[in-house]
Amino acid sequence: MSSSVFSERPITHRSDIIVIPLKPRKKMISIRVNADDILVIDKFTSKNGYYSRTLVLTKLIEAFAEGIRRANFRVNSVRLVFSGGEGSGEKEVNIVIDLNSNEKTHA
Repeated sequence: MSSSVFSERPITHRSDIIVIPLKPRKKMISIRVNADDILVIDKFTSKNGYYSRTLVLTKLIEAFAEGIRRANFRVNSVRLVFSGGEGSGEKEVNIVIDLNSNEKTHA
């Protein structure tokens, strides 16, 4: 199955026929998250003016799927890099998730 089936971009069948889906194909997933983590995400979204935690988490899932796709489904770990601050106060936090274990480590 082609990744373009799930894409929001138009699908070209021939040079003269382009199909534009009216509604992107999306499915609902359910995850359990620690209540304290939800509070952190909610505080982050409201402080930074983002629309919702769902939008932020959706973008993270989309980035995760794209990384897996580009790595040809051969991924052993994921590194999240958070950068923020201003000027000399800019800080970077690295988190590595080993997909072969249940632990995450700070790099």
